[in-house]
Amino acid sequence: MQRILVRLPNWLGDALMARPLLFALRRSLRGVEITAVAPAPLLALIAADATFHRAEPWPATAAQRAALTRRLRASSPDVALVLPPSFSSAWMAWRSGARRRIGYRHELRGPLLSDALPRAPRGDRHLADEYLALGARIGAAPVAVPTLRPPAEGARAAAARIAAAGFADRPLALLAPGALYGPAKRWDAERFAVVGRALAGSGHGVAVCGSAAEAPLAGAVARAIGPGAVSLAGTTDLPELAGLCALATLAVSNDSGLAHLAAACGARTVAIFGSTSPGWTAPRGPDVRVVQRAPVCSPCFQRTCRIGTVCLRAIGADEVLAACAAGTLS
Repeated sequence: MQRILVRLPNWLGDALMARPLLFALRRSLRGVEITAVAPAPLLALIAADATFHRAEPWPATAAQRAALTRRLRASSPDVALVLPPSFSSAWMAWRSGARRRIGYRHELRGPLLSDALPRAPRGDRHLADEYLALGARIGAAPVAVPTLRPPAEGARAAAARIAAAGFADRPLALLAPGALYGPAKRWDAERFAVVGRALAGSGHGVAVCGSAAEAPLAGAVARAIGPGAVSLAGTTDLPELAGLCALATLAVSNDSGLAHLAAACGARTVAIFGSTSPGWTAPRGPDVRVVQRAPVCSPCFQRTCRIGTVCLRAIGADEVLAACAAGTLS
């Protein structure tokens, strides 16, 4: 075995949960060339880990994907590890010419895989451990995973942003009240504001983060917090967001990509869970606290709730603040 192809996930949180696998491959299989395929911003984000030798960005068009497949086939991979559950990712692995193609059975793609593993029900096994199990098929053993180093340009931009906001001399807290998955993941915005006001009152600079689509929500939360808070939603790219996470003392987030990014960068991360399962996708890092009030219907993994997100309404701001305050924040 000389060359391994790893098809990484397309989503930020899932890609960060694949870091343990990449470190296991790099440390256990010395001398083996590792090629990682993923969206370009995710490859750039984890490049400092030095866990792969070659990066192949996942392209946007069919013609570009065909060209990528030709390049991969020309590189003659011996093994392809397929992390996403999609049919297309298994199809790419099959067309790469890899003799062993290892992934989980899903979407009728079993015949495309040489090692089609059964997948446990969602929540029975953490996603990072599911990925590690794929690597175990070729002898990769788990190792310690260091904190994520943000890209240099993102770290510089984040430091400038914090200085401009007047937060350079304060501990930084990040709030992420959005979740692209859907409202069944979104804790009440006013309760985020209550948490933000308490943090600002204790001397934190509070930055409310999110995508451009979440800018109205983040802006409303920042205004409700008042002095000491700023909304950065829609104004930061991924490297800068990673830089902010590396500077932050604390991040309070729904089950979203920012929770995983903050945890990977070493910030204390308080992750609020609603319809999804922390047993499957809790962020992993040196200081992660999960807050969940799971009713009998949880986890349902629904994007919207027909009964009014009982799971999220049961979580009070005091409970989240207690998770923030446990231990030291300085």
